[in-house]
Amino acid sequence: MESLKKDTRGQWIALSGLVLSLILIGLAALANQALIAGYHSSNAVLEFPKENIRELNSHTRDNAEILKSLSFEINNSTNNTVPVIFEQLFDNYSTQMETLYAAHGETVDISLVSINSNNGTYNNNSDIDVIFVNLTYNDGSTHYVSEPEVIRVTK
Repeated sequence: MESLKKDTRGQWIALSGLVLSLILIGLAALANQALIAGYHSSNAVLEFPKENIRELNSHTRDNAEILKSLSFEINNSTNNTVPVIFEQLFDNYSTQMETLYAAHGETVDISLVSINSNNGTYNNNSDIDVIFVNLTYNDGSTHYVSEPEVIRVTK
């Protein structure tokens, strides 16, 4: 038994085995963290509602052109001016969009800031060229604001 206490050659083997096992455990933990970080970062990109925001912007642009045409048609049969009619129609559109997006758990605020014509000031005989709109989108995790969104109305 005395000879086993004095023989220290096996301690180096045990120590190197312990060191190698700790290194392997550390490398496995780092590899695991890298995989988890990659998964979460790719999921964050997928969860961003860029299509919803793009769709809201596209609908607003398309409907602004339709509302412009309707404003001129309604102007022929009423005493209201085209900007007043356009503002009323745009307010109705905004209310409808808020209701539609609220059904999906998202809040949307679309507000008309100003109407510009080709000469800068609007009178009843000139054409609407550009409108300025504030768009706000919130789905609980993403808050998007575009103030002002410049919409060129061409039709």
